[in-house]
Amino acid sequence: MKQHLCILLLIFCTSSFSQDIPLYDFIRHGDYLDMKLSPDGKHLLARVRVDGKIGVLFLRSKDMAYIGGVRPREGDEIHSAQWINNERVIYQYAEQRMRLDRPVATGEIFATNIDGSQAEFLYGYRASEGPSSSRIKKRESTRATPYIISQLEDDDDHILIIEHPWTLKNNQLWDLRLKAPVISKLNIYNGRKRKIQTISHPGATVLATSKGEVKFMTWSDENNNIFTAYRENSKSAWKDFNLSLNAKRKFIPVVVDDTSDNIYFKGYNEALTILNLYKYNTQSKQLTEVFSDLTTDLTIWSFDHLNYQPIVGVSQPDKTSYHYAEGTSPKVKIHKMLVEAFNHQTVLITSQSKTSKLMLVHVSSDINPGEFYLFNTETMDAKFLWANRSWLDPRQLQPKQAFSFLTKDKIKIHGYLTMPAKSNDTEKVPLVVKVHGGPHQTRDYWEFDGEVQLLANKGYAVLEVNYRGSAGYGKVFEKRGYLEWGGTMIDDIIEATQHTISQGAIQADKVCIYGGSYGGYAALMSAVRAPDLFKCTIGYVGIYNLHYAYSESDTMLSLGGEAYLQKVLGTDKALLDEFSPVNHVDKIKAKVLLIHGEKDTRVPVINALKMREKLQEVGKEVPYISFKKSGHGVYDEEGRKQLYEAVIDFLDTNIGAKSN
Repeated sequence: MKQHLCILLLIFCTSSFSQDIPLYDFIRHGDYLDMKLSPDGKHLLARVRVDGKIGVLFLRSKDMAYIGGVRPREGDEIHSAQWINNERVIYQYAEQRMRLDRPVATGEIFATNIDGSQAEFLYGYRASEGPSSSRIKKRESTRATPYIISQLEDDDDHILIIEHPWTLKNNQLWDLRLKAPVISKLNIYNGRKRKIQTISHPGATVLATSKGEVKFMTWSDENNNIFTAYRENSKSAWKDFNLSLNAKRKFIPVVVDDTSDNIYFKGYNEALTILNLYKYNTQSKQLTEVFSDLTTDLTIWSFDHLNYQPIVGVSQPDKTSYHYAEGTSPKVKIHKMLVEAFNHQTVLITSQSKTSKLMLVHVSSDINPGEFYLFNTETMDAKFLWANRSWLDPRQLQPKQAFSFLTKDKIKIHGYLTMPAKSNDTEKVPLVVKVHGGPHQTRDYWEFDGEVQLLANKGYAVLEVNYRGSAGYGKVFEKRGYLEWGGTMIDDIIEATQHTISQGAIQADKVCIYGGSYGGYAALMSAVRAPDLFKCTIGYVGIYNLHYAYSESDTMLSLGGEAYLQKVLGTDKALLDEFSPVNHVDKIKAKVLLIHGEKDTRVPVINALKMREKLQEVGKEVPYISFKKSGHGVYDEEGRKQLYEAVIDFLDTNIGAKSN
């Protein structure tokens, strides 16, 4: 293995060199997207983008020989695929619709053998076999979103699914999770299904054993209170799990150990500062933390499928950190060796053969868009399979540098700074503050980001700030952002910008702020709150009048949507007015660029139109780019090219080479 990896390590240890890379190389979609290993380890399925279409390839693992595949219909793409047994794969389409540039998942399931035989349309609104006078049950049409909850290890012909029925609103069908879901057994060869039971709570998720016994369900009510219930078997009554623990915290089940009395949950510690994995023993009634050395939330975890022992957890206080569980799994040692061999990048075991002889390993980092390796646990050899976005050379990309600082009110804020290649150490560079969206379910990570790399390649430093309210730093940190969208959250962004400038590498008079969704809002609101700090600002699908979250957004259609907005935004009219940048256009000194999709239902285009109108009323000229078929973000590559050419030109004109 060491011999095989020496070339890889040379690539990543080589000093970077500056080279202007074509814009299209950063904004085009990835090509090698996903791989999974068959249960016997003999074959791989791979989702691959070729000529703009995402299809599935079947490959022989020993020599990567092509066995077969599935081509999508014109304009569509296959958005997920998985093995059901050694010969059969199921997959789902995302359908290209005339009014949108982004394919939309249809809730349909297809299946095929890897040799192309027994291809079937199993499930969906167009799956009906039509009327029949026979008593034999026919495949039926279903308008719902399905998820596999068990592959039923003792049944070669069926899988267990949960179906979330769609709701008709405004003459359209929506997956709003307003109806009670149904558990069904689906035949993977002919698509016929049998209803097993109805789950009483709309939008509930369930956890089943490998044999198909549904033991846990989790749901939320209209006020977004989370509940988890369990039962011993299908004939037992449901019991409130958190109530039985007498715990104020909420625990959500993630894995049932079929070989013991252990169940694994995710949940916060008592101080609500860290999200961790917990083991609960149904006999001893003891709840114990799985990982003991976390400083930020657990983001990913993996289990040994042979004995259900936890292997490793991943968190990102700055770069990727690994946390190993106590136990007997030999894969802990293997993972540690892989992390060392791959120079401490993000290393994940994504799938493995049933015997664990072969493992599929995914490796990525801030300058590595992702690679797959096939690792043999007997020979200890890692065979390179392919790299996503292979047209990008990691040596030409710029690393993310983690930083943290204390705000004026003594809150620790984390983030990343990506510097462009410079001709000398004393050269100061312009800065783009890139604000993430969400804002409360997301954060910026130490990972490859094509947008960041594009900006850095064009000569800009890029600042990413995990302001209070961001995910990943505990529930207390997230709650600090509630009702503070235009308050202390913006303060954090402004102070992080000032902190970065104070370090001496940034041209203080050449700073622009940019973001999408909440990031678009924050870009405009920061220009309101700190008018002399930012030379320009770019709002991309941003909300600029917070009242529109209630009156225009599709958030209000979903269960708990209104309660969520009341929790994070509040209903105080004066506060919503104060925190809406559309009401403060007279304070904005920065040059403004607005970008929006006309089909955006999350943040409708009225936001950009009204913001532009108000800016024009006070004499500001505002370039505006509208995308007729785009929703909450531009997906089409030609549209993305137009978008980022405009962004780079706007930056160059205001803080770059073209600016005064």
